[in-house]
Amino acid sequence: MTTAPKLRTQIELEQPLPSFRGFTVTTSNANAITVLTVSDLMEEANRITFVVELGDLYINFGSTATSDGTSMLVPAGTGYTEENIRITGIVSVMRAGTTNGRIRGSLWGR
Repeated sequence: MTTAPKLRTQIELEQPLPSFRGFTVTTSNANAITVLTVSDLMEEANRITFVVELGDLYINFGSTATSDGTSMLVPAGTGYTEENIRITGIVSVMRAGTTNGRIRGSLWGR
């Protein structure tokens, strides 16, 4: 009696993203702040998920957050998830109004 060869399925061959970093940052004024610098933690981030609390935030991947339309506005009480992206620089936030906001999330990469 012969046995079938041990073939792996595609899902078994896919490698999970080996690097992970959780983060929580609360703004304290109207200035943009760096949440984290991806290159200090991993080569690149390929998945990000976060929720914004307390106050609305402008969020930028790769440069300083601004209110000039180049940053993503995320209202308080909502979140964001993106897969198959490539972030290599900073993740920056800036409050959108007079209320300080908090961002809680996670980053995965290699």
